[in-house]
This record gives sequence, structure tokens and C-alpha cells, in this order.
Amino acid sequence: MYPKDDHALLIDLIAGSDKAFSNVYSTYHRQAYTYLFKRTGSVTFAEELAQLSFIKLWKNASALNPNIALNVQLFRICRTVMIDEIRRLAVRKSTEMGYLDVVGEPSAINDALVKQLNDDIHSAISALPPARKKVFQLSRIEGYSHKEIAQMMSISTSTVEDHIGKALKLLRRKLRDNVFFFFL
Repeated sequence: MYPKDDHALLIDLIAGSDKAFSNVYSTYHRQAYTYLFKRTGSVTFAEELAQLSFIKLWKNASALNPNIALNVQLFRICRTVMIDEIRRLAVRKSTEMGYLDVVGEPSAINDALVKQLNDDIHSAISALPPARKKVFQLSRIEGYSHKEIAQMMSISTSTVEDHIGKALKLLRRKLRDNVFFFFL
């Protein structure tokens, strides 16, 4: 059905055709993977990014531009997904390194304190209302921006900021005594 006519394939993909997506995947997966592998140098990371890129392509197929070549749009998605994931990993690594700077050298006592603090943090997060908990986890744990969270949850960025502010206030209040003890 789609010999060399990417435009017809793109139009069908925009219309939500499963067959069109399957054809796009089989046609472009190897190229997308190679593109991502050359930029990351990691087989596993490139494969994960390729999968995330095709998921994003499928989820946003209706927003594709029929006047821009399919491969151009796909590789733009691949690049964006790669940048987003690298940023998320950098945020996570930065958070972990900051945590290690505070905790210091590993020891049995530190390990026990860290475990207790982690348990207390998870317990405090679990006590948040569902929407606030989800916003907090997307922001602080997964590293999404306020704008991305607003789009994912179909809420305004000010609502996202409000949820995060209230979550942090509650977490500070619940963890104040534990953190004070932790740093003694």
C-alpha cells in the first residue's frame, strides 16, 4: 500500500491508522535506532530512546504536519526525546550526588539513617492527595518541567506550581523533626 509514498503513509498515520504506524515502524526503526546510537554510544539507551520516540510519534500522530516529510518529523521527535531523557537523567544524577554530599561517607549508621529518611519521605509522599502526589512525582522524581506536567495532566502550569508548593510545604512539616535528627 505504501511503496515509496511517504506522504500517503503520513496522511494515514495522522488519521490514526494502525497499519500506517506499523509500516512507519518497520521502515524507520533501524534508522532511528542508528541515529540515536551514534549520538549516545549506548545500545540499550538508543533502543529505549527509539521506543520512546515511536510511542511519542503514535501518541501525537494527529498533530503531525502533512506538509513536512515524515522522516524529518520522526527524527525531530527522536532528537527531542533524547534531549529530554538526558536532561531527566542529569536531574536525577544531580539530586543523587547532592544527597550523597549531605550524607557523606557510607557507614552502617549512615545507611540506617538514609534508609529511615527514605522511608519517611516515601511515607510523606504517599500521604499526599492523589493529584498532588502525581504532580510531585512527575516533577521531583521523574524530572518533568511544569509545562510538560501541565500538558500531561491537562491542567494549567499555575495549578502544577500550586500542587508542588503545597506538597513541599507538607513534606517540610512532616519531615522537619526527622531531618533535624538526621543532621545531628
